Amino acid sequence: MTTMGYLGPKGSFSEEAIHLFLASHPEFNLSPPELIPFPTLSRLLIACEEKETDWAFVPLENSAEGQVGVTMDLLGQTEHLLISSEFIQPIDQCLLTHEPMPLEQIERVYSHEQAIGQCRDFLEKYLPHVEQIPCLSTADAALKISSIRENWAAIGPRRAAGLYNLHLLKEGIQDVVLNPTRFILVGHRLADMSDGEDKTSLLIVAKNTPGSLYSILGEFSKRHINLSRIESRPSKRKLGEYVFFVDVDGYVFAPPIQEVLWALQQENINVKLLGSYPKAFPAESIF
Repeated sequence: MTTMGYLGPKGSFSEEAIHLFLASHPEFNLSPPELIPFPTLSRLLIACEEKETDWAFVPLENSAEGQVGVTMDLLGQTEHLLISSEFIQPIDQCLLTHEPMPLEQIERVYSHEQAIGQCRDFLEKYLPHVEQIPCLSTADAALKISSIRENWAAIGPRRAAGLYNLHLLKEGIQDVVLNPTRFILVGHRLADMSDGEDKTSLLIVAKNTPGSLYSILGEFSKRHINLSRIESRPSKRKLGEYVFFVDVDGYVFAPPIQEVLWALQQENINVKLLGSYPKAFPAESIF
């Protein structure tokens, strides 16, 4: 049986998303993978790199809060991981407590730092007095407050309320109503070219010289390749040096993309393939 890891424990947004992902991907129906929760994204991705689990299902970016830095950094640092699929899931943040209580009685709020960031306006407006405690995941936060009878709250999914016997005090507290998160399935093989639209993810190390990034982007532009995402991260080698994560439309072995990769190689630009996979589209009816 194959195994697929996710950020746990049960009741996290990752667990909710992974079930919906599997239901929408019939290739996993004949042999459903064993789902394994991991306490942190770094532990999960390293376990997948070392083949302790076959797949890792991880969040990559949120429309309101942006990139998930741990995921991006480890994709860049590991040697053998490849993105083989993506999935877009709407995120509806809820305020959970162990019993009904007025907002002004809440003393602490626990959640993952991404969830806290997605609810920044709500927290500043309605809970400016509370201490904000970061946790490993939203489900971890729900689990923490479920065992202690204090005036504490957690930010997390509805499902966590049912799993940990918590009261659903407020729903939809995220700052942006349209709040999808992009998850990726990471493994050890490149996805086949699909019948529809594909996307290729690359990590590019630009030279620290004037016009270097402009020149790189020009190679895509003159071949009419659309860049749907470009984000920078510190290289972690020295201060002021950055790497760029780029998503482009098309499959990696399509001639135009191969031409770009060849041109960058000729310029001694370091490029790492992170994956090439079918493009996911959010269901408008969900949002």
